[in-house]
Amino acid sequence: MDLGRSAAPDGGAWFHPSRLRRGEILAGVSALLLLVFLLAGKWYGSGANSRSGWQALTDLRWLLVVTIAAAFALVVTQTTRRAPAIPVTLSMIVTVLGLITVVALIYRVLIDAPAHEQAGAYLGLLSASGLAYGGFLSLRQEGIARRDAPAEIPVIRPGGESRSR
Repeated sequence: MDLGRSAAPDGGAWFHPSRLRRGEILAGVSALLLLVFLLAGKWYGSGANSRSGWQALTDLRWLLVVTIAAAFALVVTQTTRRAPAIPVTLSMIVTVLGLITVVALIYRVLIDAPAHEQAGAYLGLLSASGLAYGGFLSLRQEGIARRDAPAEIPVIRPGGESRSR
């Protein structure tokens, strides 16, 4: 059994990584990196007093979690849905949440930075920027994947003659 091509109830394939476009890949990878930098990266402090993003960003952590979850939902829906309606909606949500997150992190990391800021803060900001841009790219590339499009489109010529393209 091929795990990437499980059978759906309607007889079609359920999960297709080939449906992912550059925008979804960028948003998914950036969300994964942001999660790693949020939980494991050191954002502020030095030595034994250093704090991760989760510990330091008490107000922003929930915005980051919702943004990361939306990006993962975008990747999952793009790989499992043939119709573009839900992925396009999630692309818009990821773009907006990503922009809000980037603005909040710019304020926290660049403008109102605490003492002893570390690389995790800048990497988190960079990851959030990639996530927002990935959502934007996904939104610009809306539509049905080539593999899910109808194989032949019937064309009716004047005079009643039907021909497939």
